[in-house]
Amino acid sequence: MKLQVYRTSASSYQNSSFLKREQGELEKIEGVKYINSLKETVKNIPFALITNTHTKIEEVPQVILNKTSLMIHPNSGHDNLSSDFINNAKFPIIVGNPIRSHAVAEYVLSCLFREITPIPNHSHWSNERTWNRKLLRDQKVLIIGHGHIGRALNLSLSPLIKNLKVFDPNIKENLPVNIIQHYSPEIFDKVDVLIVAADLNQSSRNLINRSVFNQLSSTGLIINAARGEIVNENDLVQFLQQNPKSKCYLDVFEKEPFVPGHLSQIENLNKTSHIAGVFNKLNQEIIDFEYQV
Repeated sequence: MKLQVYRTSASSYQNSSFLKREQGELEKIEGVKYINSLKETVKNIPFALITNTHTKIEEVPQVILNKTSLMIHPNSGHDNLSSDFINNAKFPIIVGNPIRSHAVAEYVLSCLFREITPIPNHSHWSNERTWNRKLLRDQKVLIIGHGHIGRALNLSLSPLIKNLKVFDPNIKENLPVNIIQHYSPEIFDKVDVLIVAADLNQSSRNLINRSVFNQLSSTGLIINAARGEIVNENDLVQFLQQNPKSKCYLDVFEKEPFVPGHLSQIENLNKTSHIAGVFNKLNQEIIDFEYQV
């Protein structure tokens, strides 16, 4: 045995059969032993540590961290790990952003097309052949974030939208031509579609607040499938109530899980339960990602 693999915990959608399948796949790698309990650990053999959103890294035994040679965090991004931990870690940390990026991007696109271009169903031939709709081409669209999800959305939407801009305070080089390099409040002026695709950090926390909503189009569409704390929910509710022709799709919230009835009185708000990154083959792709790492 050359490497012990230890998972700190599983997510609610990962049952015992997932853990058994994960063990079987990872133990196909020569020299790898999957440890189900810390009691099974072998002295002087290094660890590959698998964590998830629920892992409180400060509660992981120091004896494990001292022997960790690789950490894989396949469930989410860097925002579940403190900057102090990342900066002081003596081993590489691999996050699994690519696993869900396409699924989240498709969620956003689904919301966008559902709202901009709802398809009618004609029970008989319409002689008028009219369609009172606006074109996506003519919307002013702003994507916040240019990581895995933001890049996928930018590439998908650029051919369709004349006025598409991207803002990411953390991107300094290899910038696409439509990225906003310097922040100013005016970037939100009269925006028709605001897509949140950023990581949660000190530069993005509560970024979308009352001052932003005051600048958006009164018929604006807001989509957040990134992190709930990027958007101030109280300010969002006020905007939606004051602008009944606006619409918002939320998959993430300031407090999760949200309590029954949360925001249900807001008619122009569509809620989902943090499912944008979920799809049929998610568990297998998590295992495949771990295997490749």
